[in-house]
Amino acid sequence: MPDLAQLKQKYRNRDRVVHAIACDGTIRASVVVSTVTAQEAQRRHSLEPVGAVLLARALSAASAMASFLKGEERIIVEAKGSGFIRTVYAEALQLGEVRGFVEYNANVNGKSSPLGKGVLQIRKILYNKAEPITGIVELQAGNLTTDLAHYFWQSEQIPTGVRLDVTLGDDGKIECSAGIIVQALPGADQVQLRRIYQFLDSIGSLCELVRTGYNAEEIARQTLPADITLFSSTPVDFFCRCTKERFKELLLGIGEEELVHMRQAGQNELVCQYCGARYYLTSEDFDELLEQLRASRN
Repeated sequence: MPDLAQLKQKYRNRDRVVHAIACDGTIRASVVVSTVTAQEAQRRHSLEPVGAVLLARALSAASAMASFLKGEERIIVEAKGSGFIRTVYAEALQLGEVRGFVEYNANVNGKSSPLGKGVLQIRKILYNKAEPITGIVELQAGNLTTDLAHYFWQSEQIPTGVRLDVTLGDDGKIECSAGIIVQALPGADQVQLRRIYQFLDSIGSLCELVRTGYNAEEIARQTLPADITLFSSTPVDFFCRCTKERFKELLLGIGEEELVHMRQAGQNELVCQYCGARYYLTSEDFDELLEQLRASRN
């Protein structure tokens, strides 16, 4: 059984996103350490190194941006391109849940730019809005870091510093993933803001700080001026709310004929695009679904 010191260390090293403010509320920042989350995403989707890095950055970005929201409000970060990676998708809740996936272009070789030409789309699903708030910009570099900074400037007109860092081991597996977003709010001191940007540029990598023992809160305190106020500190997990029952509800929408065809063809495996979870329909499941469809006609 782990002792108190081990439990404290586990808590300290847990994936976490921190939302902080500084300079009398004129600068806000979100720092996320998402190593375990990114490793879990790579494992679940069996991603090669390039796809794993891009998804890790997207997961960090979504988690960091979601920390500025409330409760179950959501952020979706989605990059679509013409390269050998077609889609990088990450979705995060302010509560700390995040999920995502990568789609590949089968007809494009891996020697091209990973995303190629394309767009970055940010969607915010907010409590007081009937429709998502959506912003779209063209990809500038295809690395998501530069692209996200461009999005904030172009679409939201907010001066923003962004770092999304990922390191890989010799085996191509993720060893560290971390990110920071620093934004100027009304009344921000431009000199102070430039100093923060310069610091972000000067550090070798956020993962270097993580390797030397810094957690998300300590990175925030290292980056921002001394008068930092911690607004929130939230554990981050790769988590998807998919269930077999939710899949069955969706299958009711495809109709009786298609369900019968699935059954006859032995197509009983259901795979969640977002998290890679697999569910299997039994003969009883098919009976139940078909019975519901027939009952709905009467």
